Amino acid sequence: MLIATYALSTFSVEQKKERSFIGRLQHTLHTNAGKLQEIDPLRLESDLDQLSRFSEARHQRRISSCLMPAVRRATREADPLLADIESLHQTGSDLLLDLRHRLRPAFANGSTYGTIKQLCCSMERYCQNLLQRLAKEEQELLPLARRVMSSADWFAVGSTFLSHDARRAERGTAHAQHLRPRQMAR
Repeated sequence: MLIATYALSTFSVEQKKERSFIGRLQHTLHTNAGKLQEIDPLRLESDLDQLSRFSEARHQRRISSCLMPAVRRATREADPLLADIESLHQTGSDLLLDLRHRLRPAFANGSTYGTIKQLCCSMERYCQNLLQRLAKEEQELLPLARRVMSSADWFAVGSTFLSHDARRAERGTAHAQHLRPRQMAR
């Protein structure tokens, strides 16, 4: 059961981190709502990139590849909920793709207030989409998973999480070791 606690704790920590990213982007949008022409496009792009990278990686690594298949194997009762979560994920991915194509041109010289406002509204829709998906995961998927998954299912999910985390830590250590000689040469 300890590994199930680890898996559930991991979900909780990562969802809080994702909410923090979302909050930061929304703060930027709301703070500058009356002065859209003054928004720093590089900061906005950086915030959006950081949020989308974390959100997409978390969803793929934790939800799509581990939890959803385990819940699907445990019960067919989850099919409509899983379809809703997958639909929200696809909608978010479509919004993100559209945002990436429109972001830089929207801030180019001569962009109209209306163009920038539309872009900011799309960014807000992306944030709301992520919050909807997180709410479904927290309020529906995780309680369902707790109810229908066996200890062996949780062990498999938790083991996969540990394996992913170990590989990511190894890559981070290798990347840091690769950078150290360059930094010393300066």
